[in-house]
Amino acid sequence: MTHPLAIAGVTPRQVVMPRSIDELSETVRELYGARKPFAFVGGATHLDLGNAPRALDTVVRTTALDEVVDYTPEDQTITVEAGITLAELDTVLARNGQMLPLDTADRACATVGGVVASNAYGRRRLRYGTTKDLIVGVGIVRPDGVRARGGGKVVKNVAGFDLPKLMVGSLGTLAAIASVTFRVYPVPESTRAVVVRFDREAAVDDVLRELIADRLEPESVALYGYRSLVVTFVGTRAGVDAQMRALRDGVAYRCRVETAELSELEREAYEQRERAVRRDGPWRLHVVGPPSEHVATLAGVVPASPLAVPVAYPLSGVAFHAFSESTFAGGPDASPDWHVRDLRDAVANATRGRGHVVFDAIPDAARALVDAWGPPPPSLALMRTIKANFDPHGLCNPGRFIGGI
Repeated sequence: MTHPLAIAGVTPRQVVMPRSIDELSETVRELYGARKPFAFVGGATHLDLGNAPRALDTVVRTTALDEVVDYTPEDQTITVEAGITLAELDTVLARNGQMLPLDTADRACATVGGVVASNAYGRRRLRYGTTKDLIVGVGIVRPDGVRARGGGKVVKNVAGFDLPKLMVGSLGTLAAIASVTFRVYPVPESTRAVVVRFDREAAVDDVLRELIADRLEPESVALYGYRSLVVTFVGTRAGVDAQMRALRDGVAYRCRVETAELSELEREAYEQRERAVRRDGPWRLHVVGPPSEHVATLAGVVPASPLAVPVAYPLSGVAFHAFSESTFAGGPDASPDWHVRDLRDAVANATRGRGHVVFDAIPDAARALVDAWGPPPPSLALMRTIKANFDPHGLCNPGRFIGGI
């Protein structure tokens, strides 16, 4: 049986849970001094992401670090410790009619530190951006146990080295994220959504082009199964109503497609599908391509799956898929890697070398056969230099990141 805190299939010798940032610092300092490889875990919602660590002695779990450090609603910023969950943060912000518009598959478990480390985002990326666009400041514990901080408490603070953005997506390979300062937004007065259904993928591109041409400003545009496009508008009631009319009477009319407004329950049903494809299934992946790429082109290169409906953010160039354990088995050498290479080649060819595939989950039996990240980017040498500066002994989540970092 796999340990509940196994990281990419690797089980730690021990799990420790610091109760304060000072205790976190002391714990990391001791591990560093003893040259024991370690990793950081929050809500354990992204343990399958990345390659297996080369070595793992200790998991340092940060869920006890769940305090609100500073909250200034009028400045639209909040500073919290890394172990607070997004659901707990939602409760705090809701008292002042505010929100952090980052979408995850499990808000009840996902922690702020994990969201930053994995660069989590969802369908609202179109309107609000990713974690990199919302983070203002960060407090860290370096691999040697020394505390450091970058950024500030106000949105305009951009002086100095951009440590906050460096931590985003670092997957715990550079430091422990101890606290985070976010920019937050007001909860919209009105939310309305419509679904546009198609009988062929190519028709989706027509609607997307018209959306852009009419300068509509949806909060999100999500495509389910490459045949149902859900467009959501938020803002003032008058503004949302005007956007809805422009979509239905302008875009839909010119493209000769039917639209249906979704109730709150129907919107939630679509969002449940989105969470499922990003959370469930032994094989999970996302395809990244240019936002300008035709939907029909990308739809044709990824195999169909009965496990979950694929979900794409076509105006952001990202599509998520989930598959059963046997999907990538077989091929000339009877290894899953054969199909993975085939898929990566197909995506690269379809996007003229501008697209790639990242595996968010891989069955343990296939870990040794598949690189989660694929071919490393041209910036790999720079990334290795940064890693060496932060973690010269290679103790912090070694081997999990791109290129074996």
